[in-house]
Amino acid sequence: MIAKKRVVGSVSRNGTAKRQGGGQSAIREPRPRTAKKKQLGELEAEIVKVFRAHWRSVNTRIVRGVDVARQRAHMFFATNDRERLRVAHRYYTPTRAAILSTASDEEILRLSEPWFSAAREELDSCGSLELRQLVATEYVALVWNDFYVWSHEFHYDRIPKGGASLVAPLPDESVYYGDVFEITQNTGLLLRVCKSVAEPFLKYERREAAAGIEHEFFCNARQSGFNEEEWRLDSSGVNDPRAIDVEINERLPGED
Repeated sequence: MIAKKRVVGSVSRNGTAKRQGGGQSAIREPRPRTAKKKQLGELEAEIVKVFRAHWRSVNTRIVRGVDVARQRAHMFFATNDRERLRVAHRYYTPTRAAILSTASDEEILRLSEPWFSAAREELDSCGSLELRQLVATEYVALVWNDFYVWSHEFHYDRIPKGGASLVAPLPDESVYYGDVFEITQNTGLLLRVCKSVAEPFLKYERREAAAGIEHEFFCNARQSGFNEEEWRLDSSGVNDPRAIDVEINERLPGED
């Protein structure tokens, strides 16, 4: 280690040291410390990797002239095709795709946090394929069953921070039964739906998505041979602007 040369003398007002010989030598400002980059865990690193790869691919397709929004519009929850396309065009703007394709590790984890933290235990057992599906989908579904909810003294205005019993793309195109009804066919459940890139829902997006989720649930129930009047859905509470929470319960006899 090389010792620093010591400057002997007094310090003047202008921040210079007077040498005993009469000359002056500027005192160097201490170098600012560079913050060390936080080391990511194995799961976080994989999320960052697949997120960046997905949005780079999306950005490349948009730059080449592909109308990704129109291709993916059918995947969005809304009351009609026009609204689905409207939401899709906002989600897949060229500027947004370009920004997400070069997002920092910290930004990617922040944008994934609502579903990542709630399903951490489930995600630990997921492989790269499952993580790619979650990142590439438009919505991610989280489900808490009644055992978890009641054993943690659940109240509707206090959503559990973790412990989700299921995390899945919504809809899940990789399986035949991957719609809203199939993943929540048991009553006494809490369904949370957030965007894969979990930004807050705009007011009209929330209204359209909540109506679309309910419509899809009952439509899927009828297709599966069930009577839609058996269930009651409540999505009126807003616990997190980044999520739509739907409480699903069995309708009691005589209940309106």
